[in-house]
Amino acid sequence: MKKIIGQIIALTKNIYLNSPDGTQNGMEQFFVGKRDPFQFSGGIGISWWYTKFTYKTVENLSFLINSDLKEFSGCDHETIQSVIRDTLHEICVDRNIFNGDLVCFCGKDTIFECRSETDANKFGGYILDAVLENIRKSISLRCVIYSAPRITGKSFTIDSEKIHVIHKSDSEKWSELVELGYYFREWDPVTGNFIDGHNSAFSGKDYDYVFATETEGTNQGNKFTASLKFRKLFSVISALIEYKYRFKVMARPYSMCMQIPHEKSQDKSFTQNEIGELYPYYGSDLEINDEHISRIRQWYREEQELTDEQRNRIEKCAHFINKGMNSSDIESYIHYFVALDALYGKIGSVSKSIEQGVSCLPDSSHWNKKISWLFDLRNELVHGGSRYIEEWPKYMRYYRHFSAEPARDIEKLALHALASAPSLFHESNK
Repeated sequence: MKKIIGQIIALTKNIYLNSPDGTQNGMEQFFVGKRDPFQFSGGIGISWWYTKFTYKTVENLSFLINSDLKEFSGCDHETIQSVIRDTLHEICVDRNIFNGDLVCFCGKDTIFECRSETDANKFGGYILDAVLENIRKSISLRCVIYSAPRITGKSFTIDSEKIHVIHKSDSEKWSELVELGYYFREWDPVTGNFIDGHNSAFSGKDYDYVFATETEGTNQGNKFTASLKFRKLFSVISALIEYKYRFKVMARPYSMCMQIPHEKSQDKSFTQNEIGELYPYYGSDLEINDEHISRIRQWYREEQELTDEQRNRIEKCAHFINKGMNSSDIESYIHYFVALDALYGKIGSVSKSIEQGVSCLPDSSHWNKKISWLFDLRNELVHGGSRYIEEWPKYMRYYRHFSAEPARDIEKLALHALASAPSLFHESNK
């Protein structure tokens, strides 16, 4: 907390009651003397001025609150930063913290100098308490849902991630979410419409599965957390179900999500917005059966038992695999290689560490012959030697030698590595 309070004190020293002159010892000090007009209780209007350092300090505070205080890990930085500024507006005439007359009538240069609490640390602590209380008011329980075409099967839940993969016609599974307190009675998963007949982001879409995850945070924070969970899930599904290259069609992947409120949340609104293209629009269906569900659950159980560092590597690998799934050509190839780097890479010996990691995979002899070629292509693309994969000087040699496309091979290798990661990490921990 000392670091956070220190940043709050620094912030109040850089919020000016009068427009700064922009110079200090002949040197330009201020990025922009940006004016912040506002009104507080009683309708009195006032203006503050922010410097470049003011904005930087607000950003620092946001990152510290989000990373150091677990309670606020599900909050987005934009909301936290807005709350910090709004809270200072709200409490600037609180006699326990500030001298309201000095603030209102610009009796000092900065709001720090207008404090009524002489102990700077106590002063910073009072402000922090007010900020954290207001951030808490912006936090809500939500169930974020997303749909994707050409993927279907039985419903299942991944308890460790609070993810529910539900067939739209599975009324029993939907009832379970209602029993958990989410307002799913107001939305019809079969049609995608609200019960009152109004359209939602899912209306008229072609889907069987609805992907739902329980989150707690700000609206933007909930959406971000959900996107990370869904990207990981789609990568795991693709990795664990027997690989078969699936062509993408020209139709644009779905990119909208909806946040379903919980009965305990103050905000009972249904929010709909862009979450990103998380799953490609393929030309053929993928059906998830009981055996697949068992594999997926087992993979997540094994991952949960790993160290934080190992889990972090796997999550980053899955994230970049999903990025590769949702891109094409050079961009896709590089994302798949970044996924391997995230899983195996070590600073200063990237190629060697990736080759070592690949050599531990099941069927490694198959990939040991290819990895140096694939790494050579990666270097060619990253450093601008080729504008597209087929322009690689060794492309035809690779194709003739292995009877395979390097773009498909790197995808297969990344998925194989992700599928094997939890079990291989477990073996290395013994």
